[in-house]
Amino acid sequence: MKKALIILSLGILVIGCNNGQKSTSAKNDSVSQPEEVAQTPDLFGKEWKLIELNNAPIKIDTAFKKEPMITFNKDNNQLNGNGGCNGFGGSFKTEGNDGIEISLTGATMMSCPNLEVETKFLDILKQSKHYSLSGNTLELKDKDQKITAKLEVK
Repeated sequence: MKKALIILSLGILVIGCNNGQKSTSAKNDSVSQPEEVAQTPDLFGKEWKLIELNNAPIKIDTAFKKEPMITFNKDNNQLNGNGGCNGFGGSFKTEGNDGIEISLTGATMMSCPNLEVETKFLDILKQSKHYSLSGNTLELKDKDQKITAKLEVK
């Protein structure tokens, strides 16, 4: 028991010393480093819930089984999601700080009432050319940089 406590204490001491060194070296780096980190998009591995289409809050039909959402997988550039009624899958490609190209390759074909939101969502995904991230909000934009959809981390 004493050995484990000593080893744990030494480990914490070593980690504490290393963290101090990292902070010191980070202060010596140029000022532009935090900006670079802030510009690095992190849309991967999160479930993004649709909240707006064409600047209007979405209205989910109570008959929908799920909320419209999408997830981007960085490892294989695949995406999957749900339009509210039907699931879908596809691939994506990012370019630079804000470029994105989305290809939908398949979707279920369940019959649900009021598929207007789902249809618009899938169309907007296919037309998306740019994106931006701000906190927990993802904005998809068309080729003219017009915001067409807003999503937030679920």
